[in-house]
Amino acid sequence: MSKAFDARALEQIDSPEATAAAYFSHFRSPNAAAEDYLAFEHWHARDEAHRRAWARVEQEWEEAGKVRADARILAIRERALANRRARRNWRRPVAAAAAIGILMLGGIAWKQHQGRLAKLAQVEARTFSTGVGQQASFRMSDGSTITINTGSTLSVSESDTRRSTRMKQGEAFFEVARNPRKPFVVEAEGVTVTALGTAFAVRELGDEGVRVTLAHGRVRVDMPAAGGKPAQSALLSPDTQLTWRNGRYSIAQVNVGQQLGWRQGMIVFDRTPLAEAVAEINRYSPQEIAVASATLGRRPITGSFRVGVTRGFLQSLETSGIARVVNESATGAELVKP
Repeated sequence: MSKAFDARALEQIDSPEATAAAYFSHFRSPNAAAEDYLAFEHWHARDEAHRRAWARVEQEWEEAGKVRADARILAIRERALANRRARRNWRRPVAAAAAIGILMLGGIAWKQHQGRLAKLAQVEARTFSTGVGQQASFRMSDGSTITINTGSTLSVSESDTRRSTRMKQGEAFFEVARNPRKPFVVEAEGVTVTALGTAFAVRELGDEGVRVTLAHGRVRVDMPAAGGKPAQSALLSPDTQLTWRNGRYSIAQVNVGQQLGWRQGMIVFDRTPLAEAVAEINRYSPQEIAVASATLGRRPITGSFRVGVTRGFLQSLETSGIARVVNESATGAELVKP
């Protein structure tokens, strides 16, 4: 019986191109297992050089179609694959890589002979913004959907190796179509969130902080060195939320339905300090609410409120005896003790 495919040994190969070619060859064989694809996903997502190498292997394979039909090339490939199956150490992937490498070199020579050089797809970048109280949703070409919350700006781009979003301000919810060859990456305040097939939200907190809320699937959050702390990484599981600020992060279990209620037009508070609730309400309305004292700001409130309906929020506070509204106008209001 042949030895199982060893992804860790494979990555000892001294170049991303050789590793990519070996993975490519393995996946074209009947021996590829689920754990091999998982190992590939980790390798592919870890470094941009890996993704470029994989894209080149795929491209060269497509362009070398005529060369692959040559009987001599096919014989060389079959001999290399037979040698790989016969060996019982990590050199087996190298033999496969060599076979693919021969095909790629043949493909390159054939293309140069024909006078046609392949070009990688150009990056297409778009910027989206929403005003105060506005929300927007759009679908990417791969089927991924991005829903943008109030007062947000982000840019989206896509290349052969990566789907990227840069959060400039605000919040967005991402429903990511699975594609292990093209990771979906969101960047905000130096924090990078990498996903494959998942749904999550990223919020830029405005004070060099970031909050990531995972609905389902899995994401890796890479955080930069800051505040004397080294760079850090964390893996999130569903129904958890990571908050990063000043070089530190924390992870907590959350009610995702409440945290992302804005997607259904609702803001949900559960024993939330009044000052925090007011800050959240203010995100959706040009009417700025102020809390008169820190003591009042610490009072907890619970309830669901319609996005952008500030008057309903204020009325609820007065009805429940939590606060009294004074100096109300179209652009502002103040909360004082009842």
